[in-house]
Amino acid sequence: MAAHNIVGVDPHRATFTATVLDSRGGELGHAHFPNTHEGHTSGLAWAAGFGQADRWGIEGASGLGRPLAEFLVEAGCDVRDVPPHKTSARQRGRHEGKSDQLDSRRVAAEAQANPRLARAFKRAAPAAPDSVRDRVALWHNAGRSLTKVRVQLLGELDALVHDLPEDLRLQLRPSKTVSARVNSLCRLDTSGVTDPTVALRLRLIEHRVAMLRDVLEQDRAATAELAALVDEADSTLTGLVGIAPRAAAEIIVEVGDIRRFTEAGFARFNGTAPIPASSGEGGDAPVRHRLSRGGNRRLNAAIYRIAMIQLRYEPRARQIHDQARVRGHTPARGHARPSSATSPTRSTGPCSATPDDPPT
Repeated sequence: MAAHNIVGVDPHRATFTATVLDSRGGELGHAHFPNTHEGHTSGLAWAAGFGQADRWGIEGASGLGRPLAEFLVEAGCDVRDVPPHKTSARQRGRHEGKSDQLDSRRVAAEAQANPRLARAFKRAAPAAPDSVRDRVALWHNAGRSLTKVRVQLLGELDALVHDLPEDLRLQLRPSKTVSARVNSLCRLDTSGVTDPTVALRLRLIEHRVAMLRDVLEQDRAATAELAALVDEADSTLTGLVGIAPRAAAEIIVEVGDIRRFTEAGFARFNGTAPIPASSGEGGDAPVRHRLSRGGNRRLNAAIYRIAMIQLRYEPRARQIHDQARVRGHTPARGHARPSSATSPTRSTGPCSATPDDPPT
């Protein structure tokens, strides 16, 4: 099979820079194009002038490079999403510097050296973005933003309430939920307040409470939309113990098309596959493994939360955990984090084979 060229792209809002490498990594040329449909057409024709391209690597194919990635996928190209951290370390020496040309060359070199890079839009085969997954991602990101705003508003309210006079603070009952705290603040009797500073604090509290109520309402709407979209995606995740629609949405967003993974590759991707940590192997020397600190940390955190819930409410998870403890497994650093409930590949001890490298 004849080897073909590799094209690397460093995209920006208005322009993108492309570099073409031959099968041996030699640079054939580079050029700058406007990040428009006309520029995409010109870039594809320019790259074809050097010969057939085996694949295109785009830094941030779901971000600034998304329009170009969609155009290339529609044109039948194999487009790979190159994470920014892959190019920051590759070939960037202390004295090499940085430019769009250098960055596009690094993207091409990474796409050439790592054929396991994820395809654009986290698809198992070259295809356009999944409309349902895109909508799930939009609502999921909106929910994450609302959570940050809610935490900020609660912090400001706590500070304002702390500085109120004692007679006003005593009116507030201890509350465990946000809604109860909001209702308690709304019932404050402020009729006897004459101090202008206290009156200003109360006005600010009233304003923050109104903002918080609006955020809570938007959050409920986001949760309802996510539940409907998870059903539309025909996902069976919510049928498992410990996976609510929001957790299912996060898994859908981070994983994409699950068919792009092998079982071992998925374990590597989500950080549940143990990493070999042995030395002096041979004879009766033990083969050791350690916890992986790599992989997708958001997905790893979601799996951890699911495992903790299943330990409480799923008898099978508790049984796997107890069996692992009988075999000698111990909690990591004193935390009851059972590896068996986190990943099926770890329920019988260290993996006997090294997992495949997953798409990144």
